[in-house]
Amino acid sequence: MEYGNIKRHLGEEWLNDQKQFIEDKKWVKVEPKDKISNKPVFYFLEKIDKLIKKFENVEGFSRWAQEAKSTNTIEDFLFELMVLDDLLSKSDLMVLKPINPVNGKSPEALIKHAEEEFYIEMKKLRDLPNSIENKVGSLFRKAGEKFKGAQGILFVGTFNFFQYPEGNKKILSEFNLLKRLIQLRFERYGSSTIAFVLVN
Repeated sequence: MEYGNIKRHLGEEWLNDQKQFIEDKKWVKVEPKDKISNKPVFYFLEKIDKLIKKFENVEGFSRWAQEAKSTNTIEDFLFELMVLDDLLSKSDLMVLKPINPVNGKSPEALIKHAEEEFYIEMKKLRDLPNSIENKVGSLFRKAGEKFKGAQGILFVGTFNFFQYPEGNKKILSEFNLLKRLIQLRFERYGSSTIAFVLVN
C-alpha cells in the first residue's frame, strides 16, 4: 500500500519511522518475537491512512496534522482517530485542535450537536497503574485543565485492562475498580466534565 494520505499530511519521515518500528517488532511484548506476524499492525497503518482522508476538510485539520507528527505510537494514533471518526458522524460541527479561550489549552476537538457544545480529549492508559485512585485523580485534573470554563468528555483507552486467554475476553478487576472510582468521584465532587468514556 502507498499510504498516500499519511505521506501527504504527516510526511514520509513519519511513515518510514512507523514502518521501521513495525519491522523491528518493537510493538511485540512477548517472546519469541519472530513468531508474531506484522500484518495486524500494518492493518492499523492502512486504517490510519483511510481515516485521515475523512478529516481533510474539517476545520483545524492542519493544526491537528502538525501536532500528530509528534505522535509516535500507532496504537495511540488509531485510538484517537477512531474516536474522532465516530464523533464526526454524530455531530453537526467538529473543529479539530481548537483553542480554549479561557486558558489557551488545545483539546483534541470541539463538538457541536443541536444546542450542545463541548470539548473532546483522549487519554490512553498504557499500563495498569500502580494506584488506580491516583490515576483517577490525574484524569480528572487533566480533563479540568483542558475543559476549563466549558464542558467536555474525556475518552480513556483501557486496552490493558482486558486480557484474551484462548481468544476469550477477560475483564480484569482493575477495570471494575477504575470504573467505580470514577463514578464515586463524580458523585462526591461533581465536575464540568460531562463524562468519562472508557474505551476497550
